[in-house]
Amino acid sequence: MSSASVKVGSASASVGEGPRFGGVISATGLAVMGLVGVAFLGLFYEFFWAQNGFASQKAGDWSHAYMVPAISAYLLWQRREELSRVRAVTYWPGLLLVMLSIACYVFFLAGVPNHMGQGWSAILCVFGLVLLLCGPGVAKIAVLPIGYLLMGVTISEQVMNRITWPLQQIAAQGAYVLLTMLGVQVEIAGNQLTVIPTTGAPVPLNVAEACSGMRMVIAFIALGLAVALVAVKPWWQRVLLMVLGVPIAILMNVVRVAVLGIASLSNPDLATGGAHMFIGTLLLVPGFVIYMGLVWALKRAVVEKTEGSAEGGGGKKTTQSAVVRDRGPVRLGVLKSAPVIAAVAVMGFSGVMIPTVVGALGLYLRKLPIQPPGNVVVADVPKETARWIALGKDSQMSEEVVAELGTQNYLSRIYAQKIEGQEGVGKRVELHLAYYTGMIDTVPHVPDRCMVGAGWSITGTPTVVPIRLDAERWLPREDVVEEWKGQIFTARAGGERVVLPRKPQELAMRVTEFTGPGQTKKLFSGYFFIANGGHVPTAEDVRLLAFELKDDYAFYLKVQISSQDVASNEELSQLAGSLLDEMLPEIMRRVPDWIEVTAGRYPADNPRRLKGVDGSGGKK
Repeated sequence: MSSASVKVGSASASVGEGPRFGGVISATGLAVMGLVGVAFLGLFYEFFWAQNGFASQKAGDWSHAYMVPAISAYLLWQRREELSRVRAVTYWPGLLLVMLSIACYVFFLAGVPNHMGQGWSAILCVFGLVLLLCGPGVAKIAVLPIGYLLMGVTISEQVMNRITWPLQQIAAQGAYVLLTMLGVQVEIAGNQLTVIPTTGAPVPLNVAEACSGMRMVIAFIALGLAVALVAVKPWWQRVLLMVLGVPIAILMNVVRVAVLGIASLSNPDLATGGAHMFIGTLLLVPGFVIYMGLVWALKRAVVEKTEGSAEGGGGKKTTQSAVVRDRGPVRLGVLKSAPVIAAVAVMGFSGVMIPTVVGALGLYLRKLPIQPPGNVVVADVPKETARWIALGKDSQMSEEVVAELGTQNYLSRIYAQKIEGQEGVGKRVELHLAYYTGMIDTVPHVPDRCMVGAGWSITGTPTVVPIRLDAERWLPREDVVEEWKGQIFTARAGGERVVLPRKPQELAMRVTEFTGPGQTKKLFSGYFFIANGGHVPTAEDVRLLAFELKDDYAFYLKVQISSQDVASNEELSQLAGSLLDEMLPEIMRRVPDWIEVTAGRYPADNPRRLKGVDGSGGKK
């Protein structure tokens, strides 16, 4: 815009002779920031609540988010002299950005729920507020510190996995090469390394990260970006330091794994648990040292000209101009000015109306955790049925793998077909169940990624195949809402009838074919999800089903069936159908009855009970 160029004391059609702060860094300026900040936090409360959940529950990846606002504030403090010389002026187009950010926030909150989109909307609002209350002059100075706030927004897992998964594979290969060069005997399979000591059992490394991206990659990049913005000024040096953040992050991860490998030779426990996390965090220090070394080299590679110096030298440095400061008391007139009132009114009104409208529409932005009656766990499913029997002990995962899996309510068990009239067993499958509830925005762990991380290779195109179940013993349930008529069936399990997932006749699974290192047989692995009373065959769909906005509770159960005794996706589907004919009703006893949940009868503190919902989903 032609009016974007602002000088102290000037005014235009878009830039008004607004309230003078006497410099942004002043008592009045801080009072305005405090007043507007309260309205801002009230408007974006849901985002900050969820972001705190990410940073606390996934501290290894996102705890640095707590430091981002402080770093951003320091970046502004670095330019306090410039800010003090700039008079705050009103720039009304900034209000349009504020309203646009609120519209985007509503879209990512209740339209297409996405935490990352909510965070970006909040940051857009910050820039709009600065533009409205302070004008383009201040906004130009603050644009990079405000942009840095993006590093404090948790990236969607689907995006994060696509970015970091290739980096993790590079880091695993690099650690393997480094350990080998250091004389450590090590084996590699996918993203997993195993140290072979001269005495004692082999020690696995990096197992917990086989299903994740590269640990702390965003923290390293955030650190590099902060150094780039704080320590250097030329744009090309900043860009260079930002770009170098990725290879330095990979290098630090290589070093981390190598250090764990060497430490495990003396004490295998150092490769797991708290020591594992402590070493990863400690390596932020050498990462910072490397960045500062790059800064030192860049500053000496190109000598910047000082202000007032002549082109061949010989000039004298000029002293900085006097800084205009306002050390007086808070000027209440500014707090009552039109732009401040407009900003607070728009955000305050939106902050009240958004939850009001959401509540009136019966939408639930937060999902409550829910457990089945009696808190039964999936590991309690029967070990023997009429046609199947469990072999050996259930597989127990390490603490690190369980932490990465994200739930302790899981089962990994081998089942084999019984052969009538014979003592032996037939084909075998591995049944893996994992129950999740009360989750923040997440993407389920699936074999397409986890198996590759464990060293297997995908050798066939993943396909969705139907699971044919025997419906002879099913009975339809009629006391359901109209939209579910003909979709709900029950089957007998443990002397009672249990509700099956909606449309059980349409049950399907996504099957992928793998080849493993040193394996003579291929592995076929298929999975589907039971979520909020329904079922879906893909990880992308389960999030939409489990986080339906009109559901107050959310859960999903991953059902994964794998076998090396089959030769095709269809044969695995047939075996899965045989097992699930007997096992699916038992599995459904280990998840909440969604009919009871939506009717408000379960659990005891169900919000729908207070709203007077009867068993058919209607009002009493």
